[in-house]
Amino acid sequence: MNFEINFMLIGIDASRAIKNQPTGTEYYCQEIIKALARIDRKNFYILYAPEAPRNELKKLPDRFSWRIIPFPRLWSQIRLSWELLTTKTRPDVMFEPAHTVPLIHTAPMVVTIHDLGFKYYPELYTRFENFYHNFSAKFSTKHSAHIITVSNYSASDIQKNYPVKPSKISVVYHGIDEQIFRLPNLREQKTNLIPQIKKPYIFYIGRLEKKKNITNLVKAYALLRQEKKITHQLVLTGKPGFGYNQIQQEIDQLSPEISKDIIQTGYIRQNDYPILLKNADIFAFVSNFEGFGMPVIEAFACGVPVVCSNRTSLPEIAQNAAILINPKKPFEIAVAFSKIINKPALKSALISKGIKRASLFSWDTAARKTLNILEMIGKKNKN
Repeated sequence: MNFEINFMLIGIDASRAIKNQPTGTEYYCQEIIKALARIDRKNFYILYAPEAPRNELKKLPDRFSWRIIPFPRLWSQIRLSWELLTTKTRPDVMFEPAHTVPLIHTAPMVVTIHDLGFKYYPELYTRFENFYHNFSAKFSTKHSAHIITVSNYSASDIQKNYPVKPSKISVVYHGIDEQIFRLPNLREQKTNLIPQIKKPYIFYIGRLEKKKNITNLVKAYALLRQEKKITHQLVLTGKPGFGYNQIQQEIDQLSPEISKDIIQTGYIRQNDYPILLKNADIFAFVSNFEGFGMPVIEAFACGVPVVCSNRTSLPEIAQNAAILINPKKPFEIAVAFSKIINKPALKSALISKGIKRASLFSWDTAARKTLNILEMIGKKNKN
């Protein structure tokens, strides 16, 4: 009697998912693994990482097992390659959620390429990092069985830069954690995590760097403060990055009355971010380049009106739920802030549109689409 085995063994490079201070890509890796654990009751998983997780991924179901394989550098390219070559238990399909297909891969690879920002901002990286990013992207597009990306913009950008057939790429949008990013309750509205924040504030989260256009955000804020009745603060949350000195110089040349109202918090804990976001009057995301722009939909879900750039993926993600501005024009950014502050009806409309837009993004939906791709590629391998 023949029995058909209807489950798969899926391998995942979880090296980014174990980071304790996650930024965009690391956060995606964590959330997609957690969502796969919620929605998949059939398949089994091996999660490969250089060290054991110390975050929520410690509590995955029994169908998920960890393979901890320490290695100092180029872990995905070298150590994971060796593991896939020598292991007796080989996955039916291997999922690489963070760009980098291992040099040796005995299972077909599904890779998520989030964006090609390194091609547009090479100055953010060292010479070796630029070489590595270019090599890795070229290798990953060529040697993967399928590519997932996070927006139609990124899909088009990948096809523009590499010889990839459209049928080899699938767009799977990010999701949001609906338990965390939602309208604030009374306790959250009264929470003040940063003592320096004493007024209504415009909020930004992300690296403080040139690519994120923080200098023009500061210029726009200074223009806004020329309206005497506006006393909003500007809260900048995130680590300094490339071009931070120019950002700080821009702040330092402002009058003390304005510069004292620009609050830099540094990196904040994941648990603190939603509270700061929910208490904001406006969320500003005037970035020059984004593959997706996750904070935009998180702000939508929290009922915070958004001003964001009209470049790269952001118009696709925000659509008509935000005020879209030219990130090169500080005056245009300032006008958008002023409209939201001075026109309650506009602010209310943006909040309503944002909540509706955010409801379309779910990690469980992203996981189902990702799992369908993994199973499709895995079945081809087994057959």
